[in-house]
Amino acid sequence: MLARVLNAVGVVAEGRPSMAFVIVATIVLLWLVLAMTAYLLVLRAWIRIRARYRAQRATLYRPAIELVLMEEPYETVLGALRPKRWGDGDVVQEVIVDSMRHLQGEPFEVLLRAARELDFIDDNVRALDSWDFHRRGHAIERLGLLRATGAQPRILKLLETEGMELKLVALRALAAIGDPSILPYFLAVAIRMPPGLLP
Repeated sequence: MLARVLNAVGVVAEGRPSMAFVIVATIVLLWLVLAMTAYLLVLRAWIRIRARYRAQRATLYRPAIELVLMEEPYETVLGALRPKRWGDGDVVQEVIVDSMRHLQGEPFEVLLRAARELDFIDDNVRALDSWDFHRRGHAIERLGLLRATGAQPRILKLLETEGMELKLVALRALAAIGDPSILPYFLAVAIRMPPGLLP
């Protein structure tokens, strides 16, 4: 039955694909390959341009970290960290979080206070609902680094629903927050984790 239909429309002639069908199929496939290649080239260029732009914008905010280390007044530091353009919030947050990973004591506390005043905790809590796996992971990690005790219930909820990778990130975030009241939940999940993965 199918062979009769294909013969009738000229796709198959004498049991083999017709020359017209082969030519059309080849042209269509060629255009699909060209379109996919163009899409990938544009995507690659966009990713590079975006990375360069973010790096350039980050250079505007890195001097604020030096102000923290030189123990300048807090208002001066906060003013230097305030986003100057739309979209700079992510860049500022990245600069603060990257610096906090290497600091402790008073400089860490100053950056933590600035991050809280710039609403980065709320931004990361909202990012926990993202469809993007990586965005959720970064948000969990940042909430841990920002000692976001208010986000603990959301992180605990993610421990029930997320896969192994994000569970590990969530456990590390909870450990960084350091609230002893969540220890039973932490242990309940940690027991089910492979031993080499525990924070």
